[in-house]
Amino acid sequence: MYLETGRDIFRGLMILVAAAIAYWVNLSVGLALVVFIGVMVLQSAITDWCPVDLILRPLGLKKKLEHGR
Repeated sequence: MYLETGRDIFRGLMILVAAAIAYWVNLSVGLALVVFIGVMVLQSAITDWCPVDLILRPLGLKKKLEHGR
């Protein structure tokens, strides 16, 4: 699995967690988490770096371009 795929899986899980929090716990907290996820996705698109990389890289995931080296 590549780093980009790991990011997408993590983002999807976080959105599902935010939806569950919004439904069962508190709407405001769930929406705040979705806004935070959105800001991180925008930041990742601009800088090509995501904070979740700090977790995924030590697990051995590499970028698609680095995999062939």
